[in-house]
Amino acid sequence: MAALALPFAVPAAALEPEDAAGTTEALAPATQSLIAEIDTYSEGDQSKDPEGDLVKLTDLQRRVEADGQVPPNARGLLASAFGAAHFYANRYDRAVEFYAEAARLFEEGRAPPNEIAGLLNNQATILASLGRYDEAEASHLKALAIRRGIEGERGPAVSSSLFGLGYVYYREGRVEESIPYFRDSVEQQLEFNGEDDPLAIMRLASLASVLGRSGREPEALEIARRAETLGREHLGDDHPTYAITLNNLGNALIQSGRMQEAIPVLRETLRVRLATVGENASGTAISLRNLATALKETGARAEAEELNRRALAILEANAETDTPETFAYIYADLADLAALRGDWAAYDTLAGRSLEEADKRLGEADYNRAQVHLYHADRLRQRGRIGEALEIAERWTPVLAATLIPSHKDRIYAELLLARLRQEAGSEREALPLADAAIAQLGGKLGGLGTTDRQLVREAASNRDSALLYFAIATAADDPQRAFAALQLVNISDLALSQQLAGEAEGNDGTALAARDEVLALARKASQLEARFAAALEAQDGGAETLRGELDAARGALAAAERQLRSDFPEFVARYRPAPVALTELQASLEPDELLVMPLEAERQGWTVTLDRARGLAWQPFDQAELAARAGAIRRAVDSPADLTHFPLADAAALYRMLLPDGVSAGGKLLVHGGRLLSSLPLALLLTEDWAGSLDRAPWLITRASVQVLGNLEIHLRRHESVDTLSGEMRMVGIGGADLPAGADAGVALAGLFRSGRPAIASIGELPPLPNAAEELRAIAAALPGENDLILVGPDAAEESLKRADLSQARVLAFATHGLVSGELRGLWEPALLIGTAEGSGEDGLLGASEIARLRLNADWVILSACNTASGEDAGAPAYSGLASAFAQAGARSLMLSHWRVRDDAAARLSVSTVRGASGGLPRAEALRRAQLALIADRELPGAAHPAIWAPFVIVEN
Repeated sequence: MAALALPFAVPAAALEPEDAAGTTEALAPATQSLIAEIDTYSEGDQSKDPEGDLVKLTDLQRRVEADGQVPPNARGLLASAFGAAHFYANRYDRAVEFYAEAARLFEEGRAPPNEIAGLLNNQATILASLGRYDEAEASHLKALAIRRGIEGERGPAVSSSLFGLGYVYYREGRVEESIPYFRDSVEQQLEFNGEDDPLAIMRLASLASVLGRSGREPEALEIARRAETLGREHLGDDHPTYAITLNNLGNALIQSGRMQEAIPVLRETLRVRLATVGENASGTAISLRNLATALKETGARAEAEELNRRALAILEANAETDTPETFAYIYADLADLAALRGDWAAYDTLAGRSLEEADKRLGEADYNRAQVHLYHADRLRQRGRIGEALEIAERWTPVLAATLIPSHKDRIYAELLLARLRQEAGSEREALPLADAAIAQLGGKLGGLGTTDRQLVREAASNRDSALLYFAIATAADDPQRAFAALQLVNISDLALSQQLAGEAEGNDGTALAARDEVLALARKASQLEARFAAALEAQDGGAETLRGELDAARGALAAAERQLRSDFPEFVARYRPAPVALTELQASLEPDELLVMPLEAERQGWTVTLDRARGLAWQPFDQAELAARAGAIRRAVDSPADLTHFPLADAAALYRMLLPDGVSAGGKLLVHGGRLLSSLPLALLLTEDWAGSLDRAPWLITRASVQVLGNLEIHLRRHESVDTLSGEMRMVGIGGADLPAGADAGVALAGLFRSGRPAIASIGELPPLPNAAEELRAIAAALPGENDLILVGPDAAEESLKRADLSQARVLAFATHGLVSGELRGLWEPALLIGTAEGSGEDGLLGASEIARLRLNADWVILSACNTASGEDAGAPAYSGLASAFAQAGARSLMLSHWRVRDDAAARLSVSTVRGASGGLPRAEALRRAQLALIADRELPGAAHPAIWAPFVIVEN
């Protein structure tokens, strides 16, 4: 997690000579010489050699005492120098004592008030780092009173004291109380020092970090992006403060589970760190570790391993770590990467080092030590060494249970691992109750309205692994009810990765969001009181009982607010926190021709899980490596096909057998829920049998059935037929066909569209023109019933025009433009739609995912006839992420998305034909199927029978 970017000026500024000594001419020459020597130290840097300085300062103190004529202000400066030296020597208690003495002497000598305030500010910051919060608060308040006496209610020095007070409250666990101080401080810093001030930019980054940790994820990301933009524009790419803003933004994206977006940010962070502090700095090691984390989660394991080794070498050379468990975890990460590539010899060596570091540096009851041992037990289980793994789990799981609350992600996983090991060792009767209790905690957390989006996203990977373990336990016990419950928890955990874009109260469902925000505020209060109560108990603080009463009251208020929210806004709750549905109820709701397929993908083994009305729930394992290889071959064939007559037919047929072992009924409906790598492929392009003939006559899955993706089983259970078709009066809003320059000078001409003024010219130059976009939008409008459509094309296709439109009245919203992925343009750190803007508008021509999520929508259907608008293909990407989840969060109930860059002529044919069919009464998935089949059969359209042309779109409901 990113640390707060705190400015820390240790010594007080040197006083003017006449202030330090009064009328120095009246003093003896020896005394004047001592004062001059003190001034030299007060202006120096005690960080370079604090121990050596302390020796010299002690000698100087002895001579000052012997002289007896040195005035109070000069002796205050000497005490301040002592304080700085002790601080840099890591003796913080002694530093505080000397700063207190310096403050007393300054007051005695009537030093300038601003100097006294600066000293008090430094003293307070050290007191806060020591956990002496009451003293720190008092010191900051005293400094603030002095500064307000000088500057009034607002000013740069007042801003510094406000920030210091916010930091004290934040460190004390009073996060909600800290936020107004941080906000006010940042606002004043920007007002008085300007947006080009490094300190203002650092404090802006700190505010983003605090807001994120308080559960205000959308605002936190917005401010983190602003800090990055200001740092880049005003400080330059190679400024150390810019590295801090990038690091905070990258960490915010990691904590939000948005690894694909985090990677380009973290690469840039590493580049700036190397340029500013060099290869061997501890800050560089942190950047290497952060980037390695994101790369590992997205499948780039070889690079992740290299970066982790570089970070380890730096830390070992510097002997620098923030925490004693750092080395144990780095070795554990390297061991895990060795295991993932099947190198068990390397794993044994690295795991041994990890365990050695943990046992050497951490105590018997330390949570981190237990965690490292349990990592090892999990890998032993994978290798079939059940007895050894069980012995470790029995030893260390109780340590986690004793130190973590029941709903903590690591305790849940540890208890499920122990349950699975007991089951594999033949003790299923002991295993199931433990597993059921642990999974109940996970279910409560994933469905809890008081659990913040950030917490769910931060814990998504661990929660998913826990649910997969429970699925393995359930299938081994041949228990469909438990298996279906586990499957839904896996998918709900995946959906958490899309929740970080949830709109604030000004967006859709404003009243419901306001009620949800009240729940989250009460949850934050309860969480902070829990932490303070636990700390008070540990410290045997007499105020613990008072905190206990406050905590009980906060929990009661939270429970009441949750009940009210569920009662008043059941549909909102179903979308915001999907709840597992009953297997029997879902099975009974399926039509006779519907087949629901729910793929589960794990590290080594996956499962195809199917449900139909007649046969019920069934599952079959598959090899994850084989699935990845075959899906990868198909994805490469459709991304940038060089030859539209060739396609990996064998892989498409093998995937069909793997995912649908019992086949699909002719004329049926295939419903798809979940999947990871598979979510990057529309299943319509699978082959229902082996085929070696021409592509236009191939037995594609869509020749037998329509395909529809379900985002939410709870909402699907309550679906109504009228939701799936388009009829009656409606309003359509379409945007696309902007007048974007083309050719060799496109990048230069487009530079004016971006606030940074520095787009990636090569990337923009490669974007193909979209000559059919305007005609496509008009055709979609013509295919829909009703009038009063709003079509924004040419010069009107601008970001500011879209934002002025009342989108809440649109039932259909269509974009015919380019979709850009994070990092495709320099400074673009989120997915976006390229829609253009007019000069001087204040917009940048890019409608980013965070902006989309804040739109006020009430659309039955959003059509994204653009590039890269569905999901990422990386291993760690959530299903239907980026732009798709942003529109869903803004209020869209159905989406038509493209998985890869779509040829303009094919996109127009598919989108218009699908809308026309749906407007005529067909279900949307069936309308898309017929449009695709018509395109395949069209011999006039070059390459139309290749899946790269006809298969990119998918319908995602609810």
